[in-house]
Amino acid sequence: MKRLLIVYYSHSGDVDRAIKSFTKCLSIPEVEIHWECIKAKIDYPYPWSLFKFFDVFPECINNEPPEIYPPKFSEDDKFDLVIIAYQVWFLSPSLPIQGFLKSKYAQVLQNTKVMTLLVCRNMWHSASETMKKMIADVGGIHVDNVVVTHQGKPLATFISTPRLLLTGKKNGLWGVLPPGGVSDRTIDDLSRFGQQIANNLPALSDGCSDAYGGQSDRSNQPLLKGLDAVEVNHRYVIPELIGRMAYRPWAKIARLFGKQGSWSRLPIICIFAFQLIFAIPIVLLVSTIIQFFLAPLLNKQIASYVQLLKSPSAVG
Repeated sequence: MKRLLIVYYSHSGDVDRAIKSFTKCLSIPEVEIHWECIKAKIDYPYPWSLFKFFDVFPECINNEPPEIYPPKFSEDDKFDLVIIAYQVWFLSPSLPIQGFLKSKYAQVLQNTKVMTLLVCRNMWHSASETMKKMIADVGGIHVDNVVVTHQGKPLATFISTPRLLLTGKKNGLWGVLPPGGVSDRTIDDLSRFGQQIANNLPALSDGCSDAYGGQSDRSNQPLLKGLDAVEVNHRYVIPELIGRMAYRPWAKIARLFGKQGSWSRLPIICIFAFQLIFAIPIVLLVSTIIQFFLAPLLNKQIASYVQLLKSPSAVG
């Protein structure tokens, strides 16, 4: 029997829907599944209030997560596979998931195969790379990454996603905006990844110690190779890289004025939120100009970065 640990945090409910569909085909006698919903000691309301939403920004960028409540498993437990399902906050993994990966309980990932399931609007690249590093830092073996994004065109989700987060409303609007969050069709399609795992259960013990102390000398190859687990829109590579660089000084400045929830940093948070409205279209314009004039010089670097983003599921 294979032992699977599902670690997840769901804020709006999309991650919960996604991971349940992903694992639907794994509810079989040969698999023992342990579910763990991460709970932070700081409350993150849903829907967000405007201040609470922007107030998590500095900690997200600075990688200062909250403490989490002890999970049901021990850090010394052994599993054949750990699946971490998470969402993106301000180009970073959500704070509760960061809290898990920086806690002693993340030792459960050591020498263990790890899959990640990322649910986001469309700018997920930085969060994905941060996640890979955090998994590596605790000794996990990242074998696969699956990314699902919100329905609708990027310009439409620029409105529908904030509406979802700040009001909780998922329905379409005016017959123009799509429903918020991930579509039912995309959620349902995730079950094919779980089926792939179910069809290849012996491979879970390849290349690392299994849950019962066994050892295999075979390599840790992706299990979801060839299934288009990650699709990268080249148009958003440069805008996100610029955005990430622009976020860092704001996050450091805000942090100087106090911790999360501190009213002393309210003016800085408000200024950041206000300038962000104007910064986003400017960043998109600048990135378009850069790509237009420097395309011959950047194409190779962008292609290399895209392959990195698609890894490990698209390796080989």
